[in-house]
Amino acid sequence: MKYLQAFKLFYKIVEKFRISEFQQIAKTFSITSIFLLFYVVNSQGTETIPNLDFSGNGPLFLSKDLMHADILQVESLLRENYVRSPIIEKSGVKWESAIQSLLDQLSKNKNPILTHHFQKKLIKSLEFTNDGNLRTDLFIKNRHYVLRVEPKVAFFSGIRLAHDNGRFRVLPTMNFYKKIVNHWYVGCKTQQEIFFPILPLRQSEEIFMMGQQANHQLEPLDCIFENDSGEKQKILLPLLIPEAELNQPETPVYDYISGRTPYIRWYRDANSEEITVKEFHKLARKLRKSSTLIIDVRGNRNGSFAFFEKWLKHYTRNHWKNVIVKERHTIPIIKGLLNRVQWNLHHSSMRLLIGQDQLEQKSLQLKALGKHLREKGIAEKWIETKFIFNGNRNSPKWNTRLIVLANQHCGNGCQFLAALTKQIPQGVLIGSNTGPFPKNTSGPIFQLKHSRIMLSFSHRLHLNHQAKSVSPSGYVPDYWLFPPMDIQDIQRFASKNTNSL
Repeated sequence: MKYLQAFKLFYKIVEKFRISEFQQIAKTFSITSIFLLFYVVNSQGTETIPNLDFSGNGPLFLSKDLMHADILQVESLLRENYVRSPIIEKSGVKWESAIQSLLDQLSKNKNPILTHHFQKKLIKSLEFTNDGNLRTDLFIKNRHYVLRVEPKVAFFSGIRLAHDNGRFRVLPTMNFYKKIVNHWYVGCKTQQEIFFPILPLRQSEEIFMMGQQANHQLEPLDCIFENDSGEKQKILLPLLIPEAELNQPETPVYDYISGRTPYIRWYRDANSEEITVKEFHKLARKLRKSSTLIIDVRGNRNGSFAFFEKWLKHYTRNHWKNVIVKERHTIPIIKGLLNRVQWNLHHSSMRLLIGQDQLEQKSLQLKALGKHLREKGIAEKWIETKFIFNGNRNSPKWNTRLIVLANQHCGNGCQFLAALTKQIPQGVLIGSNTGPFPKNTSGPIFQLKHSRIMLSFSHRLHLNHQAKSVSPSGYVPDYWLFPPMDIQDIQRFASKNTNSL
């Protein structure tokens, strides 16, 4: 009877898992993960975890000693539990330097500082991670302060440059800095300028947009250009951020523009029984023989892999494994995940995401998993999830040059398509970085001892088809898209560069 009850519970969990956030990405799981999940639901393990303090009765001010203690706690938590910590250290960045810089800064304060100001300085010190999943929450006197690491975005100057014999030459631009057209770029004061590759007009060209990357508004670039006679001109170049489109629920499922290069704009998911969705699938069959296909997923933040997979099955019989999500479990991370359950219980009346019974069930599973790791002496457990696309055998083989447009509002389906451009021959990604994935909606939470600040981050790692870590800012485009470039420029590029890759 005991095992029958356990099996029934396991079946319920599987049913629940089908509607979870991983429904859209999980196509296969390792056998060991399935058995581990069965063990968890059949275990009676218990774990006592101190409750998160939502009272708001924490200190309004912090002394240097209390801040020092909390900073060391943050360093320990991140070093031991943050899934990207080894990757950051391998790149040459040392936690010690970032932490020491913050300690040195705070040591100069003779008087205690506001806890909220300490929160600001703490998150500022972690900006080097460029990880938007790193977040802090502080509850003080009926106020909730939320601060997270703001990822860098691309600022553009409007100056287009051609790479010519190892130098950069300014190209003509309508009504924009005409006096430096055909001048050579010499340098800028900041020495932090970036040359973003943009769409060329001809196959052999290398064209760039000058700008910078930052997570705050930047001052104009102070740069020098010179003509062929060596006469120099100093120019101030204002830096702008392109608008990041975000699709709204009232948008159609898709839009289609026919022509030499078919263009599809996929806006959102919909019920498979809707007429529009059936027309969408019919379009896939119609486009099977297209040599080049443009798929625009800008702003499709909630578009699922499961929805677009059905469309793609009508288009091709090919098979791909192009995105991997690895989830790390240790005893401390499990404690942080139990804190996350408590967080969800505390906020469930406002969000109504899942019922209290499911959250309590999740808590029992995590406690049982922690007991299992301790009893078996397992230091860490990784669970792997993959985007796996298995095409329909009745569809033709893939023989298409795929061009994908994406921005940082990139959901599961968008991430799959962006990753596909990096995997298949003649794939091109245009737009901007695709943003962090997966979103940290269920990662561990840890509360600092003195300030009562809650620190959260993701325990999942995003890997590409070569099992290499993808940056927290997402996939980098082959060509960036800046105003006034639009879909006509992309179609022109596609038609003139059919054999460029």
